[in-house]
Amino acid sequence: MKALAVITLFVLFGCNRHIDEQRLPIGNPCNSSGQCGTGKFFCDTTHPNGYCKAICGKDVDCPSGSVCVGAGILMNGACAKVCPNGVSDCRAGDICASVEASAAYCDQPPMPDAGLDGGLGD
Repeated sequence: MKALAVITLFVLFGCNRHIDEQRLPIGNPCNSSGQCGTGKFFCDTTHPNGYCKAICGKDVDCPSGSVCVGAGILMNGACAKVCPNGVSDCRAGDICASVEASAAYCDQPPMPDAGLDGGLGD
């Protein structure tokens, strides 16, 4: 019976380990999600040189120094590094944005309109 109790405790507590482990700060450059952490932490490789982020539903889900961006009722957002002093807090080439967040955060500049008007203006 003791063996069964030990196995039960192992299953209950061993399998329920907290898997959200941060390895690099939010906003750091990265090549893969494993560099940023485990669980909710990931590397946004669409950002030049990668950008460590974490999945969030609200600001309290984010590590200190970051804010939840783009979360809504049906969708999760992603934690981004805050920039309280402006663009000087961000990596070279980034901007300090404030769209869909409670505080300004570092992000890549918006993609320029690549003439997607179908050439009708010519």
